[in-house]
Amino acid sequence: MASLPEALALALQHHQSGRMGAAGQLYRRILALAPDHADALHLMGLVIRRSGRDAAAAGLMRRALRLEPAMAAGHHNLGNLLRDGGRAGDAAASLRRAIALVPESVEAYQSLAMIGAAGGADPVGLHRRMIRLRPTWPEAHNGLANSHQEGGRLQDAVAAYRRALALDPAMSTAWSNIGIALRALGRMEETLAAHTRAVRLAPSFAPALTSLGLTLNDLGRSEEAARCHRRAAVIDPAFTGAICNLGTARLALNAVGDAIRCYRRAVRVEPQGADGHRNLGMALLVGGELGEGWNEYEWRLRCKDAPTQGEIPRPRWNGEPLNGRTILLHSEQGLGDAIQFSRYAPLVAARGGKVLLGTPASLTPLLRPIPGVAEVVSGTLPLDSFDVQVPLLSLPQVFGTTLDAVPAAVPYLRPEPGAVSRWAERLADQRGLRIGIVWAGSPGHANDRNRSLPLGAFAPLASVPGVTLFSIQKGPTEGQAAAPPDGMRLVNLSPHISSFLDTAAIIANLDLVVCVDTSVAHLAGAMGRPVWVLLPFAPDWRWLIDREDTPWYPTMRLFRQTRPGDWSDPLDRLAAAVARLV
Repeated sequence: MASLPEALALALQHHQSGRMGAAGQLYRRILALAPDHADALHLMGLVIRRSGRDAAAAGLMRRALRLEPAMAAGHHNLGNLLRDGGRAGDAAASLRRAIALVPESVEAYQSLAMIGAAGGADPVGLHRRMIRLRPTWPEAHNGLANSHQEGGRLQDAVAAYRRALALDPAMSTAWSNIGIALRALGRMEETLAAHTRAVRLAPSFAPALTSLGLTLNDLGRSEEAARCHRRAAVIDPAFTGAICNLGTARLALNAVGDAIRCYRRAVRVEPQGADGHRNLGMALLVGGELGEGWNEYEWRLRCKDAPTQGEIPRPRWNGEPLNGRTILLHSEQGLGDAIQFSRYAPLVAARGGKVLLGTPASLTPLLRPIPGVAEVVSGTLPLDSFDVQVPLLSLPQVFGTTLDAVPAAVPYLRPEPGAVSRWAERLADQRGLRIGIVWAGSPGHANDRNRSLPLGAFAPLASVPGVTLFSIQKGPTEGQAAAPPDGMRLVNLSPHISSFLDTAAIIANLDLVVCVDTSVAHLAGAMGRPVWVLLPFAPDWRWLIDREDTPWYPTMRLFRQTRPGDWSDPLDRLAAAVARLV
């Protein structure tokens, strides 16, 4: 070495060219001659970090910064190292020192934005500052878009992604991310175009492939979706998201065995992956394998989208005698789930305790008469008001429910007698076979696009002589009943329904309920009333596969799609069955 500066320059050349071994040798020789050489200490820290020795790397960087506190790059790199090690607060402090030394360093702002709220940072504000410093840097616009998306500001995210892509049309990550935002907004044609472009630009980027697969599955193109997920899993065999999505694509075609194998593979790759276990549970349940299915379905409480009630800080009840203790049974998902699984309340009460049933407020008066329930409550309860707790959907696992042992004694819900009488008077003049119809569920349901229909789809039913149809639809689509299609005879009761008590009283005065898979199906079934349910080709796990009945509700009949997305066949069969009933 002619001189230390020359040696450092040569080492940097090796370093920047990726020849870490050669760079490290030179840094060591420099440090042997000059142990307090701050630049060599800092750069040597970067080299050994590449080998996974983060603690030693951090030690070298800190030593360099004690010698030269104004080294902005050192603070920046130490901040990145601490961030990757999960020390958000310390990382943010280092990065802020780097920014204080070089306020125009957009890269330091970017690193600080990546820490986010965990380090007290404002990612949106930081990215906007980066854009002011470097307006034509696509990464800054992409980062701003990511921050908007994480905050749920999807329209803002889409606008920022478009600005990034205007600057760099080949940025595959931005195409993939804008596709995710567009999918959440329901703009499916644009979503498909964005994900297709992302895959074309980066055909080996597994997340883009599986995002394209999810979109294709949404559009009913499940075979194509499966091919995308399969390619993603081949590219990255440890990518459990792709493996699970492949299972979901197969399940959308009722290939239950294939789906189960995919989910089992995901669980083998990531044994503590909650999504894989939860999905395996649902596939086992729809396939009728209830024993293992309930056990795996318990993992739903560990998923990111788990209900907050799953974390109630009271002991979990596992079926042991209650011996006078108070137990809270709490709902966790939809209204239909609460109705379906409240049937277990009398079985819990038989274990010798006081049963509190926690449900959404809209169900409180309806569920109050269930035998064995001491009190139906909603909202937040004081923790000292109960001793143990269990989610309603965990009760089948607690009681070891099998297909041959479903507690299905109906009715376990009964309408209020006064309300039944009042509705009997209102409907007294209505002749013919009285059929209540519900054509749509909540738009917020994850599978609503597959389960819900427009009112006009019930035209074959309306054309059956001797039938009077009654709208008991509630929610955003009930307005369709005010202007039914030409020729459809419909009595619109929807505006007069103020609660589930009204719905139950009306159902008690009808001959039949025909509905899609929504809470009214469970209500009619729990009341022991005749109810016919239209199911999509790939049904929810509770309805099993290839049967017209259900062990959960003895008075229920199921009309399934025979082809994905095609309602004509089940509606024609249902109309023919109604004609025979008339």
